[in-house]
Amino acid sequence: MAKLAVADNITTPVSVFQSRPDLAAPALNVYINNASFVSPGYIFLAPYQSSQPGPYLYDNSGNLIWSGFGASGAANVHDFHACTYQGSDHLCFFQGNQELGYGRGHGLIMDNTYTVVNTVCTGQLSADLHEFNVINGGESALMTIYMPVHHDLSAYGITSGQGWILEGSFQEVNITTREILFDWRSLDHVDPSLSYVTVNSTEVSGDGLTKDTAWDYFHINSVDKNTEGDYLVSARHTNTIYKISGVDGGIIWRLGGKQSTFTLTNFQFSFQHDARFISENSTTTVISLFDNASNGFSKSSAYSSGMLVAIDNSTNRATLLTNYVAPNGGLSSASQGNLQQLPNGNVFFGWGSNAFISEHTADGKPVLYASFASTDSMNYRAYKFNWTAAPVGKPTLYSYAHHTTAPTTYYVSWNGATEVAAWRYYTSSSPSSPFSLIGNSTKNGFETIYTIQSHQNLSMVEAVAANGSGLANSSIITTFVPGATLAGVCTDTQCPIAKGYGGR
Repeated sequence: MAKLAVADNITTPVSVFQSRPDLAAPALNVYINNASFVSPGYIFLAPYQSSQPGPYLYDNSGNLIWSGFGASGAANVHDFHACTYQGSDHLCFFQGNQELGYGRGHGLIMDNTYTVVNTVCTGQLSADLHEFNVINGGESALMTIYMPVHHDLSAYGITSGQGWILEGSFQEVNITTREILFDWRSLDHVDPSLSYVTVNSTEVSGDGLTKDTAWDYFHINSVDKNTEGDYLVSARHTNTIYKISGVDGGIIWRLGGKQSTFTLTNFQFSFQHDARFISENSTTTVISLFDNASNGFSKSSAYSSGMLVAIDNSTNRATLLTNYVAPNGGLSSASQGNLQQLPNGNVFFGWGSNAFISEHTADGKPVLYASFASTDSMNYRAYKFNWTAAPVGKPTLYSYAHHTTAPTTYYVSWNGATEVAAWRYYTSSSPSSPFSLIGNSTKNGFETIYTIQSHQNLSMVEAVAANGSGLANSSIITTFVPGATLAGVCTDTQCPIAKGYGGR
């Protein structure tokens, strides 16, 4: 009689799989998962400072769905999310190299087979990592840019020659034609004296002496666009969120900072990320933002939080509507982070430099809380979306038997497949002979482990959808049987990894 074998997977700090030994996915440890309230969908993460950086999908239980390591290229990935492009769901993310507090690269768009279908660039300049926001049904994209420029910094102590300053910019780019639809540059509108991060004051401020260490006075980190054609820009180093005219680039209003248009009636924020339009009418604008409340050197609050803020344009007053903190007493994240409103009313968070994610009901109750097992891993933003994929690759199968009369254990997975509900197992005496069905099992996590109480030499597996239809077959594989010497250290379901030569 066939049975499901007990998984023996290494989950700290990475997950490893017999059927995909090339993968070492960062393990996601889940501490809260309230299935009655948590929203459907997959968790979108892009860990870096990890052994296999790249875009990843996980389910609410922390099971790996897709490792994009290698598929997205050799560089780091940031801002990994689902987007609409050419009328259907796609994957969008920044890919590039990291500089001091920003990036140099481009945006990539993948279809539901995990194939790159478009690369998006910002004119002659390299796009920055902070924003790749595909809008207008996939017609255009908002992208940030960091550009070092010559500047007179004598007012800031640099008098021996010209200084260098980082200009924070963004562009709206037509994805098809590559036309630059809108181009905005911070130095045209925001004076460096409005910065809260002075020259050579933090690890990412820059000393202003060279183009590679230009003073980052502005630090643009998000751009959004409303239905009226105006933009919302977050600048971390001025502690300000700007509403920008889509007609002439002028500043319509400022929230926070040294020249705030509004009185903040019941809250404050600093070093923020991820400002988004939520709703607008003739008198009121509601936005969301992630308040870091710290840059690692200065703090305005004990904990970082997600905020919903109502701006009254008639009275010039801004009021905090809702404030969300991380479970178990909160987290202080000196960098990165985001807030996402979900279709069911829940709110999803990436907690920035603390590589945690959480989901909350609208009233703040935490219903999902997880983190990477490795404390060294970082993640810029985290999202949650529904996603359906059909990878171009096949399911992968590994089979093992302790000896030629022992039971056979199967390890099966299909990286990125979202529609697999079960597996059917087939065997044959030779590749040219018919294959016979010997068992089936429900899908269990990324890698399903299944044991049949007989030795099978040649096998393959079929992925099965929820309606019982077949999706794809694996290649035909030969069961691994250890030799007499190795068998002595192996178990009924697998052999250990060698730790040295001989018996050491």
